[in-house]
Amino acid sequence: MNIYLLRHGETEGNKNKFYYGKLNMSLNENGKTQAKNAGILLKNINFKNIYISERKRTRETAEIVLGRTEGFIIDSRINEINFGEFEGRSYEEIQKKFPIEYEKWSSNWKEFVPPGGESYIQFYSRVRNFMKELLETGEEDVLVVTHGGVIRAVYCYVLDNNLDFYWKFSSENGDLSIIKYEYGNLFIDSITHAGKLKEYMEGQVWRIEK
Repeated sequence: MNIYLLRHGETEGNKNKFYYGKLNMSLNENGKTQAKNAGILLKNINFKNIYISERKRTRETAEIVLGRTEGFIIDSRINEINFGEFEGRSYEEIQKKFPIEYEKWSSNWKEFVPPGGESYIQFYSRVRNFMKELLETGEEDVLVVTHGGVIRAVYCYVLDNNLDFYWKFSSENGDLSIIKYEYGNLFIDSITHAGKLKEYMEGQVWRIEK
């Protein structure tokens, strides 16, 4: 079983380094380009099922990648973490506007719940449930278009179900990761950063032309 994890393309929220999960932002031009690049890499794979979150940015990415607007399975469990009242604010703004909450967040990042949001433990629990059900399907190739936090949570699930690994990986907009499940063994097969996709494709074109 091959699980292709694709982080949505860049939005203005990403570009401006805002904390946001629930906010419904669209892709910017760079994000659309990232999705097009990913689509070239994935064009020869026959996905029976494509999972997306409830957020506009994952749908837009999936539509560009696959060249269609229908046939997606929407699953709220792969929504990005909800930052509550921290949404739409920069790291510095959160420190200034919510100094008490920020200190609690810094000292206990797993259990702290932002006002109106959810904790990383709550967030991880729903992602873990999604992964368990997905593995039970036994599908050969699956595409999951989701968010950076969700992808990190999936890595934690693969690495012995341990949330401590959450900050040990990066996940950039447009990144493509492949998780394999073979003979009862779940592992990270590859991680391709969005910035490398264009270089990879240009290299492929160069080899063909030569």
